[in-house]
Amino acid sequence: MAAAPTQGSTYDKIKIYSLDGKTDVDLRLGVVGFQYFEDLYSPAISAKMMVANTETVNGKGVYNGLPIRGGEKVEIEITTPIEEHREESGQFKVTLYVNRMTDYVQEKQKEVFTLDLISKEGITNLNKRVVKKYKAKKISDIIKDFLKMVECEYEDDDIENTENAYNFIGNMRKPFTLAPMLASRAIPEGGKSTSAGFLFWQTRKGMKFKSIEKLCKDKNEQKVEEYVFSRDNIPLVDPEKSFRKVLSYSVANNNDVTGSQMRGEYSTYRIYFNPNDLTFTQPHESVFKPEGDTEQEKMGSEETPIPDEVDPKKIPKPEMAHRIVTGVYSCGTLEEKVEGNDDKAKINMDEKEDVSQAISRYSSIFTQQVILQVPVNTALCAGDIIKCDFPQVSTEDEMDDAQSGLYIIKEISHFFVANRSYSAMRLIRDTSGV
Repeated sequence: MAAAPTQGSTYDKIKIYSLDGKTDVDLRLGVVGFQYFEDLYSPAISAKMMVANTETVNGKGVYNGLPIRGGEKVEIEITTPIEEHREESGQFKVTLYVNRMTDYVQEKQKEVFTLDLISKEGITNLNKRVVKKYKAKKISDIIKDFLKMVECEYEDDDIENTENAYNFIGNMRKPFTLAPMLASRAIPEGGKSTSAGFLFWQTRKGMKFKSIEKLCKDKNEQKVEEYVFSRDNIPLVDPEKSFRKVLSYSVANNNDVTGSQMRGEYSTYRIYFNPNDLTFTQPHESVFKPEGDTEQEKMGSEETPIPDEVDPKKIPKPEMAHRIVTGVYSCGTLEEKVEGNDDKAKINMDEKEDVSQAISRYSSIFTQQVILQVPVNTALCAGDIIKCDFPQVSTEDEMDDAQSGLYIIKEISHFFVANRSYSAMRLIRDTSGV
């Protein structure tokens, strides 16, 4: 019999090891629910496992017999309905560690508890502090050094090279605390003037450090999964297409105009003080607008332009920009000169352009947000691009060209219980249209 798209998955391996590695317990028959999480804003993957265990270790339950006290390794391998349909196996493999155990209840010959799991890197990060000084080093190279500190494995293609050099001291902070801060200042190699802003996150396939521009451009380079929403409850004739059916969706947000204005997405007015020569940057140099020849890479086509008279990007010249950003330049605090900044040798990093670019980019990519539920597909990861086709309200035959199109997966969760498996996602993009 063909696999149903949302039927229960098969636990091929769920094994928990004691801290010394000498004892292990097979939990496959005891797991009643498993949920796995990835997020573009999270440098560590996590999961939650609900267990109703009847196994014993040395005459005791697993909790006290293993025992479970935090830090235990858990190896997980799952075959999902789509792999069963395609006669594939073991696509979802992940090794996590116990962060904490909650909701413990002991019954006759059974114990019930929940394990909160996290990746090794999420635990190791808390044991590390950045104490060294980085002299005129590219931000991408600093990120790679952080990953070595926390013993992360990564592919070179997943760590995008940055343009700007930076003098930097860690000040005893944790690597994954500093990485997002540096990501917000990073400019992609060869980037144009509206391309600042990176993201740092972890997926089951490894650590990622990429610019938002790169994520948007990937729509032309990667194979994109396509999902279709249909109000018809009758199973699709093609079994393969049934795995690409949107089970439910909702539009969580579509263009918060006043919120975008307050965040400075459309324009910022920047004033920076230089303590070296006691001068301020000039106002006419400081108004930033992400428009014109240097427009950002878009996910959609923006089929319906906003009329000029209500377009928040069209700011009358006599008025101030939506957001004011002030700061003090770092001049000679670490080094007298920063390599690559010869024109402004004593400024560690000129934030006048980069900060506003990042503010605009981080805000614009969240213009549209869609919550989506589909049959489980563990091949999808946070940061991937998918295509969604939604019908018009009036008919199933015509596609909604405004709502349909390409989206970036901001968050994804794979959920497994005894009789059901599905994936839930939060999708984001900056413009509407196919």
